[in-house]
Amino acid sequence: MLCFTEKTWQRLKTLNTFHDAIPHPRDRVRHPMHVKVARRRFQSKMDSSSFGWVYCGSHNFSAAAWGRLISNPFGTRITSTHKAHSCLDQRLRICNYELGIIFIFPPSATKDGNGNQSSANLDDVVFPFVIPVPKYGPRDRPATRQAMTEALAELSEQEKLVAATNTEEMIDEDIPDEEEAEQATEYVAEEKEEEKAYAEMLWSQVDSSQSC
Repeated sequence: MLCFTEKTWQRLKTLNTFHDAIPHPRDRVRHPMHVKVARRRFQSKMDSSSFGWVYCGSHNFSAAAWGRLISNPFGTRITSTHKAHSCLDQRLRICNYELGIIFIFPPSATKDGNGNQSSANLDDVVFPFVIPVPKYGPRDRPATRQAMTEALAELSEQEKLVAATNTEEMIDEDIPDEEEAEQATEYVAEEKEEEKAYAEMLWSQVDSSQSC
C-alpha cells in the first residue's frame, strides 16, 4: 500500500514514473510482497554486460525513513552571506532507525581492456518481482487507502448479488411448474379412488359376515 493519498496519486500518475511490482515466480502472485529493494542498472558500451548497484534494506518509501531536508532548523536570522551558502542552513531530519546494504557491480571491462573480468553481472541477481518492471498502464491503480476501500465495497456488492441469485434459484427449485402440479393432482385423485375402493371392499366383507 502506498503511503500517499489518492489526491497525491492523481497528481503524480501523469509523470509516468510508477511501475508495477509483479511477483516472481508466478506461484507468488497472490502473496503480498514485503520487500525494500532498489536497483540502478547501466549497460556497458564495450559488451552486452550490465553494471550498477542493488540496495536491500529496511527502509520504507517515506520521509521518516529516508529523511526530509529542513531549512534553517534553528531559526537563525539569514543574512546575505548565509544566502550564498544556503545549503549550510539545511539539515536532514530522519525519524527512524534503518539498516540497508548496497551491493556494487562494477563494469566488467574498460576502454584500455583492463577490467574486472571475474565480476558478477548485475542481471544475474534474482529479484522477487518481474524484471524489467512494467510501467503502470492508463487503467492501473495502486492500492491506496481509498482504492482498497472502494475495492472492498465493490466486492461486498458482488457477494450480495451472488447470494441473491442463489436465493432466487433455490426458490425456483422449490416452486413446481404447471406440469408437475397437474401430475401431483392426478396422483392424489387416483390415490383417493384406490382408498375408496379398498374401503368399500372391506365393508362388503363385513356385511357378508353379518348376514351369515
